[in-house]
Amino acid sequence: MSFFRSLTSLGPRYLALWVGQAVSHFGTYVAWVTLPFLVLDIQQKSGIESTLDFAITYALETAPALLLGLFVGVFIDRWPLRPVMVATDLLRASAFFYLAASYGSYGTGTVFLMAFLVGSFTTFFDGALFALIPSLVPRKRLADANSFVAASQQANFAIGALAGGIFAYTRGAPDLGLYVNGLSFVVSAVFLLGVGRVEHHRSPSDTRSRFFTEAMDGLRYIWAEPRLRITTIAAAVPNFVMGFIEATFVLLFSVILAAANTAEIGVLVAAMCIGGIVGALVAPQVIRTVGLGRTMTYGMLVAGVLLFVVLFTRYGVLALALNVGWMIGVSLINVSLATIRQHYADDNMLGRVVTVSRAIGWATLPIGALIGGWLGSSEESLPMVARIFTAVLVVTALWLLTTVVWKDTFGPNFEGKHSRPEGSPAEAA
Repeated sequence: MSFFRSLTSLGPRYLALWVGQAVSHFGTYVAWVTLPFLVLDIQQKSGIESTLDFAITYALETAPALLLGLFVGVFIDRWPLRPVMVATDLLRASAFFYLAASYGSYGTGTVFLMAFLVGSFTTFFDGALFALIPSLVPRKRLADANSFVAASQQANFAIGALAGGIFAYTRGAPDLGLYVNGLSFVVSAVFLLGVGRVEHHRSPSDTRSRFFTEAMDGLRYIWAEPRLRITTIAAAVPNFVMGFIEATFVLLFSVILAAANTAEIGVLVAAMCIGGIVGALVAPQVIRTVGLGRTMTYGMLVAGVLLFVVLFTRYGVLALALNVGWMIGVSLINVSLATIRQHYADDNMLGRVVTVSRAIGWATLPIGALIGGWLGSSEESLPMVARIFTAVLVVTALWLLTTVVWKDTFGPNFEGKHSRPEGSPAEAA
């Protein structure tokens, strides 16, 4: 089945959702490079340069997923999901239109504030996205639906970052990129309106508790369900490694892989993006063949082994092929992980399970960046640290082999039927 036939077979409402989130994530990745360019522009005009400003901007964009993840899910389980996505798109558009329209009249403090607000709205958007998907597609097609989202995100990582750089280069300033950011979120909101009214995943008859109690219920639910608990812990490992890779990829590719210039570094990054797209598209077939738990385990093993091997190579065809390969493994992890959350969360807990598990998993991104950067601060120590970090992925895959994630996996005909562990929060209710 071709990509477009498979995509359209999920129905026009999912197609509208997919296009909307794809355009929205394009804006997110344009912003990923536009905001640092804006900080650089402000610094150059003020004559004060500081690398700390860039670190703060990145941290404030990503911090909401960690700081708010426990609580965002409560709102998602209470509010209609499509309006949440539309509202957060329009709020992000307003933030970027403000930055573009008032360009040149503010300092880095305003950028910091907007980075945090945009990151907060993105946390709501992404949580609502994965909570909404099960309402639009059959359970047996959840892996397909998640794979198309993952593929578009990988494509936008490359396209959005490239577009942001081109906008800044052609204009000589970041304001054009800011306008494009705002426009992309408006377009996304228009497509999301095409999804139509969606029945809320939480029944009105469900008893609601106090806000903080419901927030903690999400954490308790994940801990009580062994497959959610194990995969959430396991997901923190690749993010720990990816935090280190993303923070130091320029040094990794130049020092270890001997990339001669920024162009060769860019080609290596492009190979990673290609691998991410390929992995996302083949993930549903792998899941139908071996099951969700085993797909996640295989993905962890492929990512760990091939990333470890690439760190013993030099720039060339082999290094590019290995970069494609290990990112295929990462996408297998991401698609199976998102689908596991959707299968094993009760409808009334879906928003909290998605956002809390993502918050726990993402918490290791800055930790990996800081620890890896500190331990590998010299050209002599960097190769050893990088290889040790990647070996952790292999160890995690071997651990998954001993758990219920591997033993109690889903076969090709799985359609969402499962038994809950004794004493789970759902049974207690």
